[in-house]
This record gives sequence, structure tokens and C-alpha cells, in this order.
Amino acid sequence: MAGNNSLELEINSLFQEGNTLETICAEIIAKYEKSDVISPSEAESISHFLITAGRPDLLFKFYLKCLYKDSIGDFPWGSFKEAYDQFEPSLPTSLLDIIETALDDKKNYENASKSPSLVNLIPSISAYLDSKRQQFDSERLATKTKLISQLNHNRLYQLREQEEQTLQQLIRMFPLDTEVKLLHQAHLEKKADEILSRVRSPRSNKYSRHLVEKHSPETEDFISQIREHISTLSDKLQTEAPEQLYNLTILALQFELYDLSLELIDKAPKSFASEWLKAEILFESSRFLDLLKHLESIEKDMTSTPESTYGSIYLRAQAYYGLGQKEIAIQLLESLSAKVPSYRSTEALIHEWRNS
Repeated sequence: MAGNNSLELEINSLFQEGNTLETICAEIIAKYEKSDVISPSEAESISHFLITAGRPDLLFKFYLKCLYKDSIGDFPWGSFKEAYDQFEPSLPTSLLDIIETALDDKKNYENASKSPSLVNLIPSISAYLDSKRQQFDSERLATKTKLISQLNHNRLYQLREQEEQTLQQLIRMFPLDTEVKLLHQAHLEKKADEILSRVRSPRSNKYSRHLVEKHSPETEDFISQIREHISTLSDKLQTEAPEQLYNLTILALQFELYDLSLELIDKAPKSFASEWLKAEILFESSRFLDLLKHLESIEKDMTSTPESTYGSIYLRAQAYYGLGQKEIAIQLLESLSAKVPSYRSTEALIHEWRNS
């Protein structure tokens, strides 16, 4: 039984004593009819018990007495209507007007919204439910956006374990969401590519990967469909929710659709996060000259933080290395390693570059 635990224990105790159901109903009603104040949880438990016991007539009479005494502050109009429906086919207009007036006065729609017939009869209850649904959808969207941003942050800083945990949390919370499914698919393909690259060429050069990598016709067809889907969605979001273009860019980046990713991030509202995501896209697509120019723009226009300073040095080093300026790149990484040795596997990268 949902509701008040003490009432549930009391009813159970009366059953244990061998009392009949009729006697228990009478004792419970007699006790609470004497109360000057009945809490919402107590009212809910009494309603549940009497309905389950098959005595909606007793519940209806009990509610009438409570109304007369005004003993239930947050009156459960939904439960009241449920009891009334058990023995009367329709609600008189006068009683409906009383319910509607009381609801408009106290705004206690929650219990009333549990009665489908009241929802259909009283517009304010329907509006309340619509508002609750919108609030729920808004909160879920905010949660999803936050988790996708966290996923991108973990991916950006190569926090593999945290990335996996965040993705699994997204899958658990939004199992039917198309965007989450696409992120999951991209994550699985990324892991498969990493495994294959280690097996086929353990020391493959990042900077030639995008130039020589080939896909099967089936993969190309799948990527083409993804590109089309993302492009269609971006047109809709640019009008309805431009802030969501940031997350859509992350999705495109997961599938290594670099040109599309740049188009999307340029359409998104400009922010600290979007500018750094653009830097990562330029890095991943090996556009090193554009990356250096973009880093200069970020440093000039955006407020710096320790994390952004480290990111700038790291990406600048990668750009110089990609342009063949090995010594400058190593010097930059060494300065970064002196401050934060564990930053994005900096020490391992220095070792690799020195021996390349």
C-alpha cells in the first residue's frame, strides 16, 4: 500500500488480531473522522485501502465529512472522483464546479491529475499535466546536453575510463534516443578502428592516417546516410535550438566528418567551448596552419584558464610537428610536461617524437 507507513502497520495489526475487513474499515474511518488534520499521505493510504477493500461508498462518505470539517488541507480530488465513479456514472455540474473552484484556489493539481475523467473535464488539470511534461522533457534535455558535453570533455582529454562511464550513463538514461544511439555507434567504431590500427601497423603515423584510410562500400554508404541525417537535423536545430548544434558537431566529429563538423561549429553560437571544439576538429583533420591561426584567435579573444593554456600548448606542438617542425614541437611539449607531466600522455609523445 502506498502512503503512510503507520497507517499500514495499524491495518496490518488489525488483520493479525483476526478482525473482519468490515470491522477494520469501520475502525480506520472512525479514527480519522475524529482527526482535525489529516495529512496527504494519510488520505492517500485511506483511499487506497478502502478502494482495495471494495468500499468506495465508505470512502466517498468519509471525504464528504472531511470536506465539511476542512480536515484535509491538500484535498485529494482525484481520489474523491475515483471513489465517486465506483457508484455514479457521471459527475453533477454543481459538484464539478466545486472541484474546479477549489483547484483554481489552491492549485493542488497533483492528486487531481491522477483521475483521467477530471483531466478531461477540467482544462486547468490538463494544462498542469502539459506543463509537467514540458518541464520533464526540458530537464531530460538539459541532462542529456550536460552528459554529452562531459563525454566530449573526456574524449578531448583522452580520459578513456571516464568517457566509457559517461557513454554508458547516457545509454542507460536515453536508450531510445537517436542521438545517443549514433554516439554509441561512433564510439564502437572508434574502438574497433583503434584495435585494427594496432594490429595492422602499431607505429602508424597519425598525420598520414586520414590520407590513406579507405572504407568499404558498405561503410561509405553508412557514413553518407549519417552525413545526410546530421545535415537535415542541423537545419532544424539552427532555427529551433541553435545551442544544440554544439552536440551535433561532436556527433559528426565522432564519425570523422571533419568538413561537416567545421560547418556545424561555425553555425553554433560562439562560446569558449565551441572555439576549443573547433580547434580539436582542425587538429583531427590535420589542418595545421588553420589550427595555428585559430589558436592565436582564441588566445586573443577568449579569457585564458590553466586548462586552456595547457590545451593551446599541446595543440600548437601537434601542429608544428604535423608541419615538420619537430624541434619546436618537442620544445613546446617539454615545457608542458614540466608543468603537467601526465597531460594527454605528453611524456610518451615526446619519447615517440624523439625516436621518429
